[in-house]
Amino acid sequence: MADRAPTINRPMVEAPLKFRLQPGGKRGGDGCFVRCPKCDAPGMIRRSDRPTPTVTQMTVHCTDSACGHTWRADIVFVHTLAPGNIERPDLDLPVCPKSELVHVRPPSRDGPEGQDSLFD
Repeated sequence: MADRAPTINRPMVEAPLKFRLQPGGKRGGDGCFVRCPKCDAPGMIRRSDRPTPTVTQMTVHCTDSACGHTWRADIVFVHTLAPGNIERPDLDLPVCPKSELVHVRPPSRDGPEGQDSLFD
């Protein structure tokens, strides 16, 4: 007669996963994950391929063990915000239209009374 696994008659304990590391051994924050489209839990990137210079394909696993969703996601180049210093004439990298750029300007020197200005 084969041995059977023991039956556990108590609730299971849920423990958070703790293997979130960034390069250099730093603890990864919530921003280093892709959100699961089913349960909104962080998804861990398990594999990535770069079929072209402008496309990265990733295999992602949901970290919520109750969900268990696995999916493929693509990161696709959209447009250049700042062209940088390296020339790549072999790539057609469109530039963001000026109407879509976000412009950040320093506050006016005539700010609220009693507020010090960094620009004086």
